[in-house]
Amino acid sequence: MATAYKTPGVYIEEIPKFPPSIAPVETAIPAFIGYTEKAVRNGESLTNKPLRIESIAEYELYFGGSPSQDVTLYLDTNNQLVRSEASAKLYLYDSLRLFYANGGGKCFIVSVGAFPDSVSSADLEGALKWLEQEDEPTLILAPDGVSDDNGPFEFQKQALTQANKLQDRFVICDLTKSVTNTEFNTSVATFRNNIGINFLKYGAAYGPWIKANLPRSLMRRNITLLRDGVNTTIKLANLTDDQPTQAVIADLLLVESFVNEAKSIKDVLSGGADITLEDRAKELQDDYNAAVSDSQIKSAIQDITDYIVEIIVEIQKRYEAAPPGSDRFKLRTEIEKYIESGQIKSAFRTVADHHFFLAALTGDAAIPLLTANNDLDDAAELMGYTDGDTLLATPLVNVSGSYSGLTTVKQRADVAISPILAAVNEAITFFNFLETTQHSYEKALNENLIAGFGLYKTLVTKAAEALNLLPPSGAIAGVYAAVDRDRGVWKAPANVSLNAVIAPAVTISHEQQGEFNVDPNGGKSINIIRAFLGKGTLVWGARTLAGNDNEWRYVNVRRFFNMVEESTKKATEQFVFEPNDANTWVKVQAMIENFLTVLWRQGALQGIKPEHAFYVAVGLGKTMTPLDILEGRMIIEIGMAAVRPAEFIILRFSHKMPES
Repeated sequence: MATAYKTPGVYIEEIPKFPPSIAPVETAIPAFIGYTEKAVRNGESLTNKPLRIESIAEYELYFGGSPSQDVTLYLDTNNQLVRSEASAKLYLYDSLRLFYANGGGKCFIVSVGAFPDSVSSADLEGALKWLEQEDEPTLILAPDGVSDDNGPFEFQKQALTQANKLQDRFVICDLTKSVTNTEFNTSVATFRNNIGINFLKYGAAYGPWIKANLPRSLMRRNITLLRDGVNTTIKLANLTDDQPTQAVIADLLLVESFVNEAKSIKDVLSGGADITLEDRAKELQDDYNAAVSDSQIKSAIQDITDYIVEIIVEIQKRYEAAPPGSDRFKLRTEIEKYIESGQIKSAFRTVADHHFFLAALTGDAAIPLLTANNDLDDAAELMGYTDGDTLLATPLVNVSGSYSGLTTVKQRADVAISPILAAVNEAITFFNFLETTQHSYEKALNENLIAGFGLYKTLVTKAAEALNLLPPSGAIAGVYAAVDRDRGVWKAPANVSLNAVIAPAVTISHEQQGEFNVDPNGGKSINIIRAFLGKGTLVWGARTLAGNDNEWRYVNVRRFFNMVEESTKKATEQFVFEPNDANTWVKVQAMIENFLTVLWRQGALQGIKPEHAFYVAVGLGKTMTPLDILEGRMIIEIGMAAVRPAEFIILRFSHKMPES
């Protein structure tokens, strides 16, 4: 409505002449669905809650690290490797590493729970409903699904259904594991028989699996040696006659027992494997802060003082068990040095000193918060005191002045709690130092063993190879992201080499690929990953599962249309409830034409002129009837001549007759 001019003067009116613009949406933000070590952010569970991350470090912060790296190696009577078997069959973490190695950036993680004993597609399928609420993801993959006994097919079918429903995402499918041509043929046939025929244009399958070269930190305890055929355990020391090497192995076994026990102790002290000692200390502090009655206050402080004694007692046990004279494992010496520094001793003394004034918080009979017993005696002895009774007989530091004039339990407790919590934190620091030291010794001994024992080095290499046999979906998602960023979503994500990959698990020849690329029965093309001499490992296919469909045969065409459709949909939302008349139609048409013209100039559309590359039609008599307008429908028709890859390049040669 025009401004009513009532007062004489000069008025300025700004008249918009430019049409609104369309911003292209992101095209390669994958959602990784699977099992994680943990799923916690700021104390809140992230299970089945999609979270966007941008790096491996961010993943590890919220979801932890890799699953078990344990590998069983089967050796023949000549101690040569026959076969290998990785215990864990969870691939999300390593797939994410491949994603970033191949150019990935932003992605979503949907944790369906902690590492399980067996994978269930039902867990993965359940996560899809939570992912449906997120607008950003444009790719869906679940590498863990291949470990389901029934295969990943039900999840993949549900993912294709979601992609068809939302029309803004694409599914990358893995085949089941195969290491021979026969197994790969069976894997492809099983996939084609079980994936169904619905919404195939929204997905693509890749195979075979790949041999990655992701770095591994394998220790001796990760490797089990069995005699093939009889499955009897082989001791590493029995594989060498070299006495110095056997001595290193003996020290390594001792360190491993310390590391394993320290981990179990830490889990008990923290109250659960998913929280740290610091988290447990904070829980105890929160209990104290929430305490109201005298009995609650007293109980909370009792728990805190018990906690510090428990930690130091466990340190004392490690000290007693450590060998005093080992040249390679000087844990006892490390503990003695730390105690001599006075920090932990002072912390322990602090708790004992305040004991005398905390023992009778209510003014009633003394109720000791530290009780002399065998555990306390051991801890006191480690700290340099005769025993627990001596420690509690009289305070070494008179802290009674701190309580002068304080009569209530809460007042006294508030004075004492600060130094006691500081003592707890010092004890935790000491325990963490001990744990880190043990791991350092274990790592050093493993490195010594690899350097001096050739067979062990070979076994470690073979174990790493077993763990690095991975489904390709994570690497493919990285390729999608890199190609989209460097060339555009309209470029086929093929003829691209894979990073952090040595070779495909199965060698597929030129002739063999034909039956995988073109499926005359169901059209379910499998994009093959192949090794080429002098080029490396390349993605050698770009077909969707609708491989015989002339419209949606190629991955880049489907994903390009997804991008244009979603971008245009978001941009035209501003015209909802605008007048459905010629003025609005002109704006909408100009907006879309400008967007498509830019894409045409970038090479996304086929044609020497814009009118050859696309058309946009909207208006009465073109795309709408008077009834459409009466019922509030504005119908826009967009046609695009998308570029398609030159999948088959045919060179024709003939003899030319000489003319002179």
